[in-house]
Amino acid sequence: YEFYPTPSELISIAAFYKDFTNPIEVVFASGANPILNFSNAKSAYSTGLEAEFRKNLNAANPSSFLGKTSLVFNGTYIFSRVKLDDAVAKDQSDDRPLQGQSPYIINAGLFYITPKKDLTATVSYNVIGQRIYIVGNVQEPSVWENGRNVIDIQVSKKIGDKVELKLNVKDLLAQDLVYFQDLNGNKKYDLGIDNNWQEIKFGQTISLSFRYNF
Repeated sequence: YEFYPTPSELISIAAFYKDFTNPIEVVFASGANPILNFSNAKSAYSTGLEAEFRKNLNAANPSSFLGKTSLVFNGTYIFSRVKLDDAVAKDQSDDRPLQGQSPYIINAGLFYITPKKDLTATVSYNVIGQRIYIVGNVQEPSVWENGRNVIDIQVSKKIGDKVELKLNVKDLLAQDLVYFQDLNGNKKYDLGIDNNWQEIKFGQTISLSFRYNF
């Protein structure tokens, strides 16, 4: 379903269902050592809802500050499950989502544009729900990728027809990316309780660029 309140605004809602035959998953191979391998599940499916909207904060007065500001949102909820062959199901659970599939994805952005002053400012936000990074077995628990909040900022200003200044701030929050094994089975990362399998530290990236068009 799609609805356009104004030419620059949108409201959209969609439902979907996907069926997979022999999807490829990253798994721990059975044995004493946790060696990574690839395996085909018998089948899998994913179903869910996706909502999107684009809203001008003051469409009735486009020359005002809010009239030059728009909010964009896209959110998806996904439910997925795999089906394993009987021989494989004895070693790992099939009551789980598809490897690599997040249960939700959220993208949002705030945009400010002034064509006459050639000034553009954007703030974007992204987050995904935690997902299985490596499928485990009875000997080695699954490794999960924890979700992290990501905020990016960009400000661009043109000076005449030849000069443009641009400021970029990437990953403002710089949250760590954590891969963990859910030892207590509560489906979330508990520091000091779950096994911190791998942790990647990110830093903010700040850049200022100058461009001149000859």
